[in-house]
Formats: sequence, C-alpha cells, structure tokens
Amino acid sequence: MTGLLGRQPAGASTTSAKAETSTAQNSVLLGRWISPAARTAGTLSGTVSFTTGRGASDSAAAFVTRVHMYVTVGDSNTVRGTLLDNWQGSTNWPVTAAGGTATGQTIGSVSLQAGDRIVVEFGYEATNTSGTSYTGTMYYGATGTTDLVSAATAVTTDPSWVEFSGADGLFSAPTSNIIDKFGTGIGSYFVYWGGTFWNSTWKRVAVPANDQYPGLMATDVGYEITGSSHYAEIVHMPTGGTGTAFSAVVLGPTDNGTFVRTRYALASGNLTFESCVGYYDPSPTTLTYDPVAHRWFRFRESGGTFYWETSPDAATWTVRRSMTTPQWLKFGTLRTNFEGYADTGSTTTPAEVDNVNTYPTTIVKVWDGSGWVQKPLKVWSGSAWVAKPVKAWSETAWF
Repeated sequence: MTGLLGRQPAGASTTSAKAETSTAQNSVLLGRWISPAARTAGTLSGTVSFTTGRGASDSAAAFVTRVHMYVTVGDSNTVRGTLLDNWQGSTNWPVTAAGGTATGQTIGSVSLQAGDRIVVEFGYEATNTSGTSYTGTMYYGATGTTDLVSAATAVTTDPSWVEFSGADGLFSAPTSNIIDKFGTGIGSYFVYWGGTFWNSTWKRVAVPANDQYPGLMATDVGYEITGSSHYAEIVHMPTGGTGTAFSAVVLGPTDNGTFVRTRYALASGNLTFESCVGYYDPSPTTLTYDPVAHRWFRFRESGGTFYWETSPDAATWTVRRSMTTPQWLKFGTLRTNFEGYADTGSTTTPAEVDNVNTYPTTIVKVWDGSGWVQKPLKVWSGSAWVAKPVKAWSETAWF
C-alpha cells in the first residue's frame, strides 16, 4: 500500500498485513508513505526517529523491522538521495501488537529542491527458515492525541510516527516567516474575515470585537512553531462592550478548538495565557493587563518547551507561562489569528495590531534632490546605524 506521510495524524486506524513462507531469510514490504512536496530547497540531514505499531502471528516468525528512506526528484520515481539504507531492527515483533521504536538513526545528507518528496518504506525481515506461513501486520492511521510509544499496545488509537531532526522549514515554513508591518494594508500572509480593518492613518490593523469573531487570519495553514517564534505588537486593547468580550492572539493546527492563545478580557482587564483543547483550558495563567509591560505578545518553542511571553519593547521578554510542547503544536499545519469577540455588540474601540514578527521603525521624509522620500530613522548603536522607533508621551506612558 501507499499512503501520505502527513504532518499530523489523519485517517482511521488501518492495517497492512502480509504472510511469508520462505525457508530463506527474506524482506517483505508492508507499505510506503510519501511526504508532501518540500516547500523550499535545503539540506536534509541529522537523524530520524520513529515508532510503528506492529505484530506477528506467531513468536516463531522472528520478524524484525526493516526500513528504507529516500528522497525523490519531485513527483518522479527518480531517487535524489538515500536517507536510511535498508535499516534493520534487532527486536522480534510481538504476538500482541505493540509499538516498536528506533531513535536517533543517522541519515544520509540529501540536498532537496522545492517539490521533492520523502519516501519511507516499512516492512519486516523474516529471519526464520521454517517454511511455515507467518503473517506480519503493521498499524497506521489513527488520530489519538498521544503518539504511540515503544511497547504500548494502543496501536489502533495512538498514531505511529516518523520524525526527522533536520526537516524543520523544508516542508512547512516557520511561523517567524509571517512578517507584516501593515504599511499599505495587509500583505500576502493575511486575509480579513468579518470586515476590513486596516487603519490607513496609523498603518495598523484595527480588529473590532463582535459576535462574528472578526479578525485577521493567516492565509496558509502550513506553518510550524518548532524551534521558531511568533510575535506582534498590540498597540491598543479594545474598550467598551459588555458581557463576554475579548481580543486574542491565537495559534493552532485546525479549527477544532485546539489552540494556544493569549487573550485579553475586557470585563476583568486580565490577560490569560491558554492551551485549549475543545475550546477550554482548565488551568490558564492569568495576570492583570499592563498596556506598557504587555505591549508585545510572543509565542515561542525551543527544545521541546512552548512559551507564552510579553515585552514592553520587543527586546526584553518575560516568560508568562510554559509547558511541554504537545503533539498538536509539533504539526507543520499551524495557522495564526488575531481575533475579537463580544456577545452583546461591538466594542467602542478596536484592538490595534502592528509589526508582526518585525520590529518597528520611525519613518521620516527627506529631500533627495528631486522630491520628498520616506526613509527609516536610524541611530548610531556604537558599531552601526540601526533603525529605531521614536516614542511619544501619551500623558501616562511612553509608547
């Protein structure tokens, strides 16, 4: 069989089974899985780890896992390079199906081009010589929220998996790639829903809060936060509104209520840092919103830990909450939203979003000899000229 090597669990739990009767040791292919096309050129190297659900009809079968991995040129069958050359395990498959794991297997270095695909072939090596018919079965599919682990028997609920240490950014873009200053409107990374909110005076996106969940949504469901970050300047929070009303920055894989969120509640004036499953987090972190200290919000992932952070200036960040990165945040199918909601009518002023994954600069007009042109204001840092924002006094704080 041939299947998709997807970026997140999908499909019903399924099996691939084949019998062998040879009196000589032989290899049996149970399936091949093909990745989506690479989004960009780069080098795939490092290691690969995987866990698969597998079982044998009899302990005398003496089946061990056999895996071959390579990269094809685009959609062709031409091999661009081999990643793992007929790797063979040493543990016999159990009669009661369970997860079998290999970790940190060094792969060959392959230079990918955009459009190339990874192919992973799984099967078994029959090391018995009896001539008796024995069957090996592999389990794939399933959409459980916990990955299958070694020796676990939940092979029909917990998904098998393959993870390459060096594939980040090749098959899905890091969230840090979403960059927009909103200088002339929204760029290609975003679309509006529930209205059009660009503020042409301040060159920001003004997101209202009403019962249509208006907001700004990334156009692509194909980003990953692993080893990356995603931040933005929230210049103003909304005011007005009654009942349940909030503004939020959201990051998640699909529209199924599973996401991380930094949310401002108008009624309480609090920020909450949430990890929601089924639209609910039973134990969020909450603090009182400070428009100066919390002007910037950031999501960040590093070394298997996910962080919610705030900053007054996008230079010095404070961790507000952290957790072990869950399975669903490792998917390369993430989307980011800036949204608002109010159950009893629109707020009187919207939230204002600016500088997504980029630092602000002050733009001034200078005479170039023939006309006035816009240029960023730069200051001497001691070693180079760097663009810096100019701050103004709002009667209560510098912003």
